[in-house]
Amino acid sequence: MVLLAVLLATVQSGVQWGCTHALHNVFRDAQPPAQLQREVRVSSARNQWVGAQIVLRSPTAERVQDVECSPLQRQVGKGTVPASAFWYAFVEYHRVNKNSTATPAEELVRKAPADFPDGLLEQRAIDLQPEQNQPIYVQWRVPTSAPAGDYRGTATIRLQNGVLKVPVHLTVYNLTFPQRTRLKVTIWMNDGALARHQGVEYLSEGFWQVLQRTARLMRQHHQNTIWTPWSLTRAVRREDGKVSYDFGHFDRWVETFLKEGFEVIELHHVGGREHGQWEDKNFVAWPLRCRNEKTAQDEWLPVEEWLPALQEHLREKGWLSRMLLHVADEPIEVNVDSWKQLSERVHRLAPNLRWVDAIHVPNLEGYLEVWVPQLNFLAQWFEQFQQVRGQGAELWFYVAWLPQGQFPNRLIDCPLIKTRVMHWLNHLTDTTGFLHWGYNFWDAPFDEQLAPGDNWIVYPGKDAPRSSLRYEAMREGIEDYEYLCLLEGRAQQAAKRLKLTDFDAKAWAKSYTRLVAPGYTTYTRNPERLYTVRDAVARAIESLQHRTLPLLAWQKGREGEQVTIEGVTLPGAKVYCGNATATANSDGRFVLKVARAEGGMVILEVRHLRTRNRLPVAVP
Repeated sequence: MVLLAVLLATVQSGVQWGCTHALHNVFRDAQPPAQLQREVRVSSARNQWVGAQIVLRSPTAERVQDVECSPLQRQVGKGTVPASAFWYAFVEYHRVNKNSTATPAEELVRKAPADFPDGLLEQRAIDLQPEQNQPIYVQWRVPTSAPAGDYRGTATIRLQNGVLKVPVHLTVYNLTFPQRTRLKVTIWMNDGALARHQGVEYLSEGFWQVLQRTARLMRQHHQNTIWTPWSLTRAVRREDGKVSYDFGHFDRWVETFLKEGFEVIELHHVGGREHGQWEDKNFVAWPLRCRNEKTAQDEWLPVEEWLPALQEHLREKGWLSRMLLHVADEPIEVNVDSWKQLSERVHRLAPNLRWVDAIHVPNLEGYLEVWVPQLNFLAQWFEQFQQVRGQGAELWFYVAWLPQGQFPNRLIDCPLIKTRVMHWLNHLTDTTGFLHWGYNFWDAPFDEQLAPGDNWIVYPGKDAPRSSLRYEAMREGIEDYEYLCLLEGRAQQAAKRLKLTDFDAKAWAKSYTRLVAPGYTTYTRNPERLYTVRDAVARAIESLQHRTLPLLAWQKGREGEQVTIEGVTLPGAKVYCGNATATANSDGRFVLKVARAEGGMVILEVRHLRTRNRLPVAVP
């Protein structure tokens, strides 16, 4: 009856519609949405946002007046996802006249010039242009109290000349997404551009309100590390010649982000290239502006004066353990010696601050504590970086306008899956952080960028920046990373329970990671593949949580298309996989030989007494 009502509404209004996933770059002139699904299908843990798209296409001018969603009702047993959990936004198109400069055509989602979908609009209604697609991004926040299971409801799209009823099917996994994610994430914000484009005076009360709302948006997208300009410090040389520091603005900035749940404060670079040129041979330290009371003129304090004072202030505030300090950005071979000298100088002045920097060279032992190579350099020198990590360094990676080619990035003219899959590479490479320089550098138009979308991932909004398809894809990629970490943790617990002493939970979890991202450039370009594996990861977490019938299994070997699966469960339990069966021995161990399934996964089912458990096993 629901489908009949949908088809009837479509005929009455003349508007075609279809549903697709959140990683679909839907262009205005793409095939009509009738080719898409006829219901929204999404899956999520509790305490997690999950999104999709409803695509509309009208033969004539039409207007969407409103979109709402009924409560989603659990199909078996009690449970409701309330209507208030629903949010929507119309997808905005952006004119891009030239593509990224180093990306081959086969890695682009479309050749420029074209209108690319990205921004999420704040307006609640929109005009539909004849014979053009208009996606609506729809999203639900699944309550922490929602029982696992399948939920159904209806999204209602009210048009000027009719109503569309779109079925919604939400699957809630039996797991709760953690409030705090473990991947360290930073995207540098331009505070001046934030003030200008949001229409507030810099450092006015209105600015601080915008900053707080921006911090909240960042936390919703799992950013937990915030770039902080030390230049917010005000210095005054008094008439007696002594310098006093006013940290009021600096402290308010830090406290704004800490109140929203940020954990790490990332201090802006102490220095930079001497003449601002990429191949400058020398790095120089930057001074701090200081007002001279006696002369009423500005002077400049060298780093030897202001940096120790800042470190002491951080000590007094109890913030030292949260701080990371950038020395100077992106040292390369021609200036790495100068960078090392500056790093030594900085460490002498502020020995209690940890160093972090984006780098293009591998030979910085003793000069850096948090290493952030560009993704292509991580691939190039991975063994060297592993050695450094083994000596106690922390390893992240970053992307900017490079790398391009076949590497993933978050550029607007690349498929959205590239933005999401970056964080599968975090898990594959054991890199515990991600950095990007461009949150909101809005002053440079798309056509002045070497790679459109590099400069920003959010757009100016009414009261704060607004999100984008790329920002949502990044959020979901960080959540995928967390799923993989949860999988590893649950596997460790299951192995302990089953008394496995030689089980490598990290390597086991990575067998799932490799189904999506076996390498830096060999990751899947198929969103359906990613969604399928993400679902298998969630189902595996559920399986490993089974209280009465534990099950853990892995690929032991392969001969042609036959895969050998070994595992452990309760002694005497029956294990099934397709036509293959086995009985666990007195130690609970079993072996199965099965045909390798398409997609790199097989499903094991174990039965004992009246209890069953099912585990998807990765066989990459």
